[in-house]
Amino acid sequence: MNEKETAKKMLPPYVPYRTLLNFLDNLKQGIPQRIDRSIIPFKSMSGTLQGQLMLALEYLNLIADNGDTLTGLSNLVHSEGTQREQALKDILIAAYPFLFEDELELDRATQRQLDELFAQAGATGDTLRKCVVFFLNAAKGAGLKLSPHFKKVRGPRTGAAKSRRKESPIPKTKISSSEELPPPHKEQPSQQLEGDSWENRLLSKFPTFDPAWPDEVKSKWFDDFKELMALKKN
Repeated sequence: MNEKETAKKMLPPYVPYRTLLNFLDNLKQGIPQRIDRSIIPFKSMSGTLQGQLMLALEYLNLIADNGDTLTGLSNLVHSEGTQREQALKDILIAAYPFLFEDELELDRATQRQLDELFAQAGATGDTLRKCVVFFLNAAKGAGLKLSPHFKKVRGPRTGAAKSRRKESPIPKTKISSSEELPPPHKEQPSQQLEGDSWENRLLSKFPTFDPAWPDEVKSKWFDDFKELMALKKN
């Protein structure tokens, strides 16, 4: 393994935490001997997201550097409720020694203290922010008590997203997310629509559906498309 690969391996996870949870849920039907890009859960992900997830699994000691699955992965997949919280807590304590072995009090620390420690671990720029967001979401999942001084991290979309759509019924061509999205999908040339109404012109600019999008982005696309169709019928 060259120096660049080693540096990537040691960087704390910065994949969207929801992506990890979805991946674990998919493995409940059976954990393979090795995790690689040929297994079913990977087929709906972009190459970038696949790479980030593989690095996260290795950093958390859920797989070996060759992809072989380890005991921690099985414990996490097959646990529920308080057992999963404990399993995840054990994984985080072992994977983040720069947080748990340096006397950082997670229930009292400031956001700057947390950011500084992730910076010392090698994270920079927007990747540092994503590393922190992943850890805070995972820490919440592990039932760890977190400082009120940490920035609030946004969880899965709830009713708040629906309220925003009501305020702006015309869908935007750019779909936003609190966590990283796959690389933009190359859109196909717009088909010529009958008529030249504003509804048809708007429909021609609607983003092409990409099966590689995360589930929450797919759901947002379908919701916006339905709203657009409703506008066209009126």
